[in-house]
Order: sequence, then structure tokens, then C-alpha cells
Amino acid sequence: MGRFQIRALCFCVLLLVFKTCIADEQHKDRIYPGFQASQVDWGDHVGLFLLSNNSAFALGFYQALDVKLYLLVIIHLGTDKVVWTANRGKLISKSAKFVFDKNGSAYLRGSDSVAWSTNTTGQVASAMELQDSGNLVLLGDKGSILWQSFSHPTDTLLPGQEFLQGMQLKSFRNSNNVFHYLEIQSGDLVLYTGYEPPQIYWSLAVDSRMSNNNVIGNIHSLSLASNALNFYDANKSLLWQFVFSDNKDPNAFWSAALGADAVISFYDLQKGKSVTSEATKIPQNSCSTPEPCAPYFVCYFDNWCQCPSLLTSRFNCRPQALPTCNSSRSSTELLYVGEKLDYFALQFTKPSLLKSNLSSCKEACISNCSCLVLFFESSSGHCYMFDRVGSFERSGANSTGYISYMKILSDGGINAGQGKGNRSKHILLIMVILIATIVVIAGLVYMGFLYYRRKRLLDYSQEILEEDNGKEASSSSGLTNYNSDRLLSDIQLSGPR
Repeated sequence: MGRFQIRALCFCVLLLVFKTCIADEQHKDRIYPGFQASQVDWGDHVGLFLLSNNSAFALGFYQALDVKLYLLVIIHLGTDKVVWTANRGKLISKSAKFVFDKNGSAYLRGSDSVAWSTNTTGQVASAMELQDSGNLVLLGDKGSILWQSFSHPTDTLLPGQEFLQGMQLKSFRNSNNVFHYLEIQSGDLVLYTGYEPPQIYWSLAVDSRMSNNNVIGNIHSLSLASNALNFYDANKSLLWQFVFSDNKDPNAFWSAALGADAVISFYDLQKGKSVTSEATKIPQNSCSTPEPCAPYFVCYFDNWCQCPSLLTSRFNCRPQALPTCNSSRSSTELLYVGEKLDYFALQFTKPSLLKSNLSSCKEACISNCSCLVLFFESSSGHCYMFDRVGSFERSGANSTGYISYMKILSDGGINAGQGKGNRSKHILLIMVILIATIVVIAGLVYMGFLYYRRKRLLDYSQEILEEDNGKEASSSSGLTNYNSDRLLSDIQLSGPR
């Protein structure tokens, strides 16, 4: 009986060790309902728990900038480039769980809520597969696709991935907390920045680099094919082609990524960790993006930035945002920014006024509480007004460009645009200087009065002293004369007898 118990115990220990070893092995190709994982469980594999069959891609936990927080990602192992992100809007701790439950759904469970989900609860799911293409697929009965990451792109497109109308690429936020987006809108492919309202900065329709397949139609989808982006209509007919590389190597594995710099760059992932982006970009000129420089700076020569001179002298090129809709009309004025300027959104924006002049354009901006910056084109009389702007651009050599003004507080000067608080400080400073000046003047008057009074006392004392000395001298002289006369008299009386 004791020997049987020992054998049973040994078997349990071996089973436990075997199970632990199996748990420590990265899964390949597929995982199945009932699977769970956390970053803590897979720390020895840098948080990665599922590999594609060719080991080119992995699914797992990726450390964010805050080292205590994580994302669930698909990563290309050869380049360490993240090609898909599940929970970019809601980061998780290392103890959060990825769960593939038996109710047909996969989700990411944080400490107090669900950070991400396939939203397929109630459907019969047989497996989750990470394909060699980098596509994460939730499979149903008989291999049907219930959900796939290719239909929910984040900021990257891969070969074989169809980007359809209604989908969106979204960049990571930039240093000014702004996102950039790629979408198919009204049969055209556009890039826009996440201002409110959004501002378009590139359109396929105005890019001369695309080649026409002599088919007229609206864009319904696009995909990466070899060294080009192909654009199709609703019938899958090829409309346009955008060639981004001369490299026609059939083994190349291309990706297109929308970066925080608002630019779509192309990479051959087969080059491994030495990969760099192709020279061709969308848009090609970085000055045509929303914020290649700080807001109000002028971008030129593709990557040079300069602040307009008046903004430098008055605001150190950091004008504050004005709550113009909460200010009276008389509290604002327009400051000349410059001429021969351009702005990325102008060619995609309808003018606020047609066939106007500069005076009427300025008056319209002053009257509109939402207008912070205006652009006026003298040749056409078009007036454009914006409530938010990014970087300006120097106009082309063959263009007269635009004249621009920005709205500031009427008191202008050093404290313009800094609100009522700074104006109060300015007034307080003036009052302190005024009071200090009065005190100093009063002190000088008082000291002058003391000096005058002291001088008068000294003069009076000197007069008294001189008068006393005069009297003493007079008395002494009289006594001397009296004695001399008496002596002479005595001598005469006692003469010869």
C-alpha cells in the first residue's frame, strides 16, 4: 500500500513538471479555447506566447513607454517592428490576462475591466491561429473566419491585407497629443490630422505619382502587392497603382506604416533589423504634413523650421491659445504673421469667403469667435479661417502664396495672449512701481525739508553769536575809553603845584 502511494506521488510530480515544461514552451500556429496567458507567465519569452508557423511573427505582451504597462501586439521578430496592437487606448499591467474562453470570444482582461475583445461571444470558435502573413485569425467550425486582425488594422498594412472602405489606419500620438488617420472617403484615399474639425493634408487624387490603369471609378479597397499599392473599385477592377520602390525582389516582404510624424513609410521586412524606410513616402515633402515644426513655425527646405519675426519678438514664438468665444470682440486684434506662406489644409478646404479683399477677410475673422488664424490669397480673393493650425509652409517659387494674420489679445505687447491673470499681474506691477515712486519722492521731499530746517537753524545761531560778539566788543571799547579819560583827568589835576 505504501509502495503504491509513493508511485502515485511520483507520477503526480512528474505530471506537474511535464505540464510546467509544456506551459513554458511557446505555442506555435494555434491556441485553443480555455487558453490563458499573462506577461508574468511568459516573462522568460519576453511576454510572447504564440508564434506563426514560420516563426516570422509572434503574439504576446509588449512593454509600453511606462515600463509598468503593456500592450497585446503582433510583432515581426526579424525587425522587432510591431504590426498590430490590440489595446492601444487602454494599457494593462503585467498581471492582466489574455483569455480565449470556451464561449467563442478572446479578450484582454485588466484588473477592473476588459481592455480589448474580439466581441464574438456566443459563436462556436475552434482555434485562434497566427498565420505566416501576420494575420491573427479566430476560426470557427470548418475553418470559417469569425474575426481577423487584418480587418481591424492599427497603423500598419501587410501583404495580402485588404484595406476596405470603412477601415482606418491610426498613428500613435505625436508630441502634441495629435493622431493622424488614413481612410477611404468619397471614393478617394485621404490622410488627415485629428484636429477638431479634422484637416486633410494628402489625397491620392492630387498626387501625380500614381499611374492610371485607364479605368474610371471610385476607390473601394487597396492592398500591398509586390513593390506597389494597388487601388481597386467595388468590382475588384484595378484603378490605380502607386509604385514606392524599384526593388522587385519576389522575396521582399513589404509593410506600409503610418507614423506619428504623419508620414506613410514603406519597409522591406526581409532585411531584418537593418531595415530602413524607402525614399518614397506619402506625402513626399514633410513640410506638407501637419506638424513638421512647432505650430506657427514656417517649414521650408523639407525639414528646416523658422519662427516668423513678429512672433519671435512679441511671444518668443509661443503664442497662447485664446478663448476667443468667451472674450468680447474689443479684446482681440489681428497680428500680421507674414506673406508668401502656405498651409497643408488649404488645397482641401473650401474658402470661408469668395472674392473678398483683405479688409473684409480680417473683419470676418475678428467677428468670428472661432477664427484664430486667417489666410488670404490676393489673386483669387479667397479667405480661409481656421480655429487651430499646425506648422506653416513657405510657398512655392511659382506661387504668390497667402497672407496670414493671427488673433491676439488687444493689449498685445509682452503679455498678449496670456489671459486675464497675466494682465492683472501687469497692472499690479505698475501699481507697485507707482507707489514705490511716490514713496521715494515723498522721502526726498522730507529729507529736503529737514536739510532746509537744519540750515535755517544754523544760520540763526550764527547770527545770534555774531550779535553777542558785537555787544561784547562794544562794551569793552567803552570801558577802555572811560578809563583813559579818567586817567588823563587825574594827571591834569595833579600837575605842578
